[in-house]
Amino acid sequence: MRFSMSIGPGDAAPSPAPASPGTLGPEQAAAELRLLEAQLERMRGMLFGYSSLFFSTIRNWTFLAIGLLVLGWGGVLPAAVVPVPFIVPFAFLETGYIFWYTVFARRHAERLEQAINERLGREVLVAHRLEAAYFYPPDAPKIAAFSFGNPAGFMSAMTIGYAAGAALVWASGLASTAAYMEVRGVAPWAPDLLLSLVVPGAIAWTAIIAAYLAWTFLRRPDEERFLAVLHDAYRLPAPAMTPAAEDAAASPDPAADATPHPEDR
Repeated sequence: MRFSMSIGPGDAAPSPAPASPGTLGPEQAAAELRLLEAQLERMRGMLFGYSSLFFSTIRNWTFLAIGLLVLGWGGVLPAAVVPVPFIVPFAFLETGYIFWYTVFARRHAERLEQAINERLGREVLVAHRLEAAYFYPPDAPKIAAFSFGNPAGFMSAMTIGYAAGAALVWASGLASTAAYMEVRGVAPWAPDLLLSLVVPGAIAWTAIIAAYLAWTFLRRPDEERFLAVLHDAYRLPAPAMTPAAEDAAASPDPAADATPHPEDR
C-alpha cells in the first residue's frame, strides 16, 4: 500500500493533474477498447440467444395450435379449436417482440464495431457489413425479417413461409370455431351475445395485432430513438489540443481588439 506523508502543516502530497476533458491517455484508450470489445461480445451473445429463442418460441406455439386443432377435430375436446384463432396472432406478437431484441443486439453490435474501427483508425471488424450484405440492409424498411431491401433473400422467404403457415393454422382455427358455434346452435346473430362475439372478436384481435406489428416495424419509432442514443454514446473523444493551441485559444485576438465596436464609432 502507498502512504502519503506530510512534512509540515502545509505540506500535502501532490494530487495528479486531471486529464484534459474529452481526451484519453494510452492506458485509458486501451481500457476503453477492452470495454468496447466486452460489450461487443455481450451483444453477439445476445443476438445468438434471442435468435434461438425466436425459433423455439415459434415451434412451441405451432405445436400448441396444431395440437388444439387435432383435439378438436378428433372429437376428444371439440371446444379446443376455439382458442386457436386467438393464439396465432398472440404468437406473432410474442415472436415479434423477441425479434425486436435481435434488432437491438445487431444494431448495437454494428455501432460497437464501427466505434472500435474508428479508434483503431482502420476497418478491422467487418461483421456488420457482412450481415448487411448477406441477410438484409439494416436501414431498409422491413416487417420482422422480411426486408424490402432484400425481398428475395432467404430471410424474407422464410418470413413469408412462416406467415403463410400461420395464416393456414389461423384460418383452420377460425373456420373450426365458426363450425363449432353453429353446431352448438350459436351463430353471430344468436341471442347469446358472448358466444356470438367469439368469431368477430378473433378477427378484430388479429387485425389489431397485425396492424400494430406492421406499424412498429415500418415506422420504427423505438429503433430510431435507440439509434440516436447509440451513435451519440460511442462517439470518438475530442482530439487533444497542443499547448500552443491552448494558449492561442486562451489569449485574445489582437485584431479583434483593434476593431472598434459599432457603438464606439
